[in-house]
Amino acid sequence: MRLERAAPVNSEVIKLTRRFTGRDVVYCQKQSNLFMEAASMGFKMDSFAPLFMTSQLAGVFDVSFAAAGGMENDEISNMLRIPVLLKSPEAIVEALYWIDDIISKAEAGQNKSLLLTQAYEAEQLRLPPALAGLPKTPNRDEDELAYAYWLGYIYRCECLLHEESSRMVYGAFDETLMRSAYREILNDPLGQSDLSDSAAEICARLDRMLVNTVWPADSAHKRDLQNRELARPVKHEKEA
Repeated sequence: MRLERAAPVNSEVIKLTRRFTGRDVVYCQKQSNLFMEAASMGFKMDSFAPLFMTSQLAGVFDVSFAAAGGMENDEISNMLRIPVLLKSPEAIVEALYWIDDIISKAEAGQNKSLLLTQAYEAEQLRLPPALAGLPKTPNRDEDELAYAYWLGYIYRCECLLHEESSRMVYGAFDETLMRSAYREILNDPLGQSDLSDSAAEICARLDRMLVNTVWPADSAHKRDLQNRELARPVKHEKEA
């Protein structure tokens, strides 16, 4: 993770190296639609967010939506131009669970990329349990759908503003922390503005919270655990 969040010259955690553009808004919208589709299908964000943000598919998004490239130029993006992927967020969600199901069953030392290729070529892609267990009717909970859209948008915004991978961003902001932040923002004037206008400020607020609250709390907790461990009486072996 880049250290600009905690740099002494950047105490307000202002983004120093990235200007948010109209293209970035489109990328954020693509990911927010993906998260909302997952919620609509019946997936809970506390399970979907970590799975996606640490996945190979998220890595493809990271490269495709990178500051130096953009979907119009790089080779991986040309793969994402396949209509079923770009026009159907549901297909991407399903692909995520297909891949996870195959990889999770791999044995130690097996080539995971080869397993995926073999499964595809042999047409052995059985329906993963995660997809088979989905409800038959879409999730219509507007609050959960709105949260999922917000979550996907802000995660991608963090990736772009800090030029960090999805995995790194999720390492800083897990879903539990993000849901708590979302609830606070709903009761804030910032939560009443259009997301495309407020996203950068939301990310700045999240970064300040990370630097000023989360990291110090984590450090204090670790020190407390260490002190408790040091204070524990030493057990001596009984003499024979």
